Amino acid sequence: MKDHRAREMATQSDARRDPLRDPRAIVGRRISQEALKKLEELNLRFLKGVPNGWCVVMKDCDLSGLDLRSINLSHGHFIACNFENADLEDARFVGANLFSASFDGANLTRTNFSQADLRGACFQNAELSETHLEGADLRRGVVIRAGGVASRREHSTFRNAVMRGTNLSDCKLLDVDFEGAELSGVSLHGADLRGARFAGAELIKVEFTGANLSDADFRRAIMCEQTANCGELMRATKARRPPGPERMKRILDRHLVWIQTSQRQGERADFSHMDLSRHDFSHSILASALLRGAILADTNFQHAILAAADLRDAILLRADLTGADLRGADLRGASLRHATRDGVRTGAMVGLSLATRT
Repeated sequence: MKDHRAREMATQSDARRDPLRDPRAIVGRRISQEALKKLEELNLRFLKGVPNGWCVVMKDCDLSGLDLRSINLSHGHFIACNFENADLEDARFVGANLFSASFDGANLTRTNFSQADLRGACFQNAELSETHLEGADLRRGVVIRAGGVASRREHSTFRNAVMRGTNLSDCKLLDVDFEGAELSGVSLHGADLRGARFAGAELIKVEFTGANLSDADFRRAIMCEQTANCGELMRATKARRPPGPERMKRILDRHLVWIQTSQRQGERADFSHMDLSRHDFSHSILASALLRGAILADTNFQHAILAAADLRDAILLRADLTGADLRGADLRGASLRHATRDGVRTGAMVGLSLATRT
């Protein structure tokens, strides 16, 4: 009996070192809801150290759309597995190996990924409210399949994810992509965010105490005043600060002269890479203005003239464009998420070949 138990413990130890050497590893299979329940039972026995338990080992398996609510698969191995659009609310993956796994579109509310290996994992369009990721590793990672073909993107991504009250403290987030994500009440305390990108992300009351922000890019991030003024972000790369009211009036007046004199006098308004969130440009004349890469979240452009304006890569989150003239404007790469566009004029300008570009 003792010899049997010793062999079982040795097998489990070998699986931890190289899980795919385990003869029971599941590779390239579609997992059913019934099979998932049995696998959880085996994994729970393994976690408790009782006989006939098994640390679940999968590679390239499809678990998309499954119900994993409250499941406990801690310390399991799910290399390059697909959890897209699955419901993992209150699930536990503590210390699990989820290398290059995909959670795109998944519900991860209160899911516990503490200390998990999530290198190369994808969380695009996922719901991560109150999710636990303390100490998780989300650095670069890619699985190479037969023929030398990479599995998917190498860098972990939270593109367009919803993160409310999410705990990412002490996470390894080197070069992670947060483009378009909503971060509200998120803790990034002590996290390694070197090279992370936040283009179009909205940061509300985000905690950065002790975080490493070297080379992190916040130039196109939308931030509340509390977040923008925190000590760590004072040294980060951010958007240009907006001009004060008097200077703004001078800029707009000189731009109008520039238009009326066919560029002979005055000066073209240049708001490129500037944070103009919540500014009121209603009824303003901004024809041919430079707004490339500008942050224009919640900005009021009602009935403004933006004909031939350069809005490439601008962030227009929830911007009000009601009745605005965008004929000939360049909107390539711009984010118009949740923007109000009732009555917007687009297309070619009269007498010119220049048309709206998106």
